[in-house]
Amino acid sequence: MPTAKILIVDDESVITDILSDFLSLEGYEISAASNGIPALQILEQNVFDLIISDLKMEPMSGLQLLEEVKRREFNGMVIIMTAFGTVETALEAMKKGAFDYILKPFKMEEVVQIVKRALAVKRLADENFELKETISLYTMSEELDVSLQIEDIIGTLLSFTLPQTRADLLEIFLYDRKAEKIDSHRAVSPQAGKVPLTWLDPATVHETVAAAHGLMGDSKTASKYAALDHKQLPESFCLVPMVYRKETLGFLLASSFSPAMKFTEGHRKLLTIMGSRAAVSIANARLVAAMRDTFRQTIQALARALEAMDKYTSGHSDRVTLYCRLTGGEMSLEQEAQEVLINTALLHDIGKFGCHANLNKPEKLTHHEYEVFKQHPNFGVEILEPITFLGSILPGIKYHHERWDGKGYPEGLTGEAIPLIARILAVADAYDAMTSNRAYRKAMSHKVAIGELQRCSGTQFDPMVVKHFIGAIENYRAEAATSGQAIPQ
Repeated sequence: MPTAKILIVDDESVITDILSDFLSLEGYEISAASNGIPALQILEQNVFDLIISDLKMEPMSGLQLLEEVKRREFNGMVIIMTAFGTVETALEAMKKGAFDYILKPFKMEEVVQIVKRALAVKRLADENFELKETISLYTMSEELDVSLQIEDIIGTLLSFTLPQTRADLLEIFLYDRKAEKIDSHRAVSPQAGKVPLTWLDPATVHETVAAAHGLMGDSKTASKYAALDHKQLPESFCLVPMVYRKETLGFLLASSFSPAMKFTEGHRKLLTIMGSRAAVSIANARLVAAMRDTFRQTIQALARALEAMDKYTSGHSDRVTLYCRLTGGEMSLEQEAQEVLINTALLHDIGKFGCHANLNKPEKLTHHEYEVFKQHPNFGVEILEPITFLGSILPGIKYHHERWDGKGYPEGLTGEAIPLIARILAVADAYDAMTSNRAYRKAMSHKVAIGELQRCSGTQFDPMVVKHFIGAIENYRAEAATSGQAIPQ
């Protein structure tokens, strides 16, 4: 257990000498000050477990010193000494946050007992704080477990770790291997004064971080790793790597610009635990992002293969995807639902691979050909069902030809029994079909196609979706016209 540090404040040197001698014999590390002003200067440079202060001093009294200790959040217990041992004096000191008081003249054995009791309470308070840290770590872990976005993980790590370390500035530096750069994120304590954007040059600590060693020090140490244009160095800092399976993903840096706040080995361990826990979530999020990229590339490849079948379907999936994205945005779909909608739109016609009839001949399809064509939603499900990670898009593919009035196919679903993704896709698909050239007819104008959607709203299409689709497409066309952008049609 580290030696307890005690600051004795009294304007009578004989008192400070006596207390220093006796308490030193008890194994404590002692410092002394003649009144509240030099005591505050000492407290700003060092951390003490206990402060024993006389009540009557000039120019700053013991009560004034006590108030400053509490206001500045110095982490130490305070005991007041007084020769005027009235109940009122004791109560006033206790109300202001003093742990106890000592009456002059005092007996050293009584002083020692009060000191031991105060330090025991201090240890319990510190242990309680450590328990709160453990609970906070558990809570943070629960939040990280449901985070799949790196931005959310970083926000969680910063918000939970900053108050636990009592840092003025907490920064996360993440290596971006592909872009060969280091991304930084920061959080500043509400109690901190003006702090620099960053004082660290990340390149200077690369080897230290790569070796998975933490780094801790004062302003002198900080100057070795500072950026050339730094304007303010921390009084104390603690840097730890964020490691996942022997790979260093980045590092976590806590900085204090107050002389009264010094980082300890306990802070380093806490930062290491929290940084390592977050590193696991960041690695998982990156893996999910890579899988999504692969997923997206797979979908795009399948869509290109489908459109290569003939010139009339070229660009259809991309346009339908655009219209679905616009409509989903107009309807304020959640991000996950929007992604499912976009991916479904890209592959909604994949089942046409299973249709062996010529679907783009100039004349009308025969009854048999039309019945084969109506099976393409089911064919699409059969093609994609073995690919497990495409499971979320199957309902939209299967039901995008259902009708609001129940006269659609393949199952004749009605109203809201049709998945929302399929209802949106049905409107976007129909609009693009109407505004595109086909072997058997010329494209309709935008105005005529919109009129058809409105006419069929409530029978073929979900009225709510039609309303949002028209709002989205009109806004898009207006913006495109203003900017001179080509309008797909």
